Amino acid sequence: MLPILDAAGILKDNDIRKIDASLASIRRRFPQLQWKIWTVCLPPDTSLPLFGFWLLNACPFHEKETVEDRAWAILLLVNADNGQVAVVPGYAAEPFLSDSEWKAILKTMSEPWNAGLPAEAILTFLKESRLQFHKAWKRYGARRTSKLKQ
Repeated sequence: MLPILDAAGILKDNDIRKIDASLASIRRRFPQLQWKIWTVCLPPDTSLPLFGFWLLNACPFHEKETVEDRAWAILLLVNADNGQVAVVPGYAAEPFLSDSEWKAILKTMSEPWNAGLPAEAILTFLKESRLQFHKAWKRYGARRTSKLKQ
């Protein structure tokens, strides 16, 4: 799976550079996470979470991508035809944020998307995701530390 795939053609070259830079920043903080940002044009009755799950499990590996990378993948799907979004974490990344936390992160995309700024919507998603993973790391890190001290 490519890290960024704009199949819908809604991003400019400069937008992709900004998104890639944001992904690089997150990778420095959380190198295990393998972010995938894909824009698509799908019929409105398509289940984006189901489609994303299928992609994570059936899409051929990109050069140098491993099974472990795919397990740590977090796929953001944006259906450009109707503005629907879905996030699908791989099984290793899944425990860190709940469905309700992901939904709250996705909601932060609404304002820039509705303003006609798809790249800003994606960048907002990435910024909020980084913040939530930082909080989750503190939560889970504290548990690991307290167990070690006992």
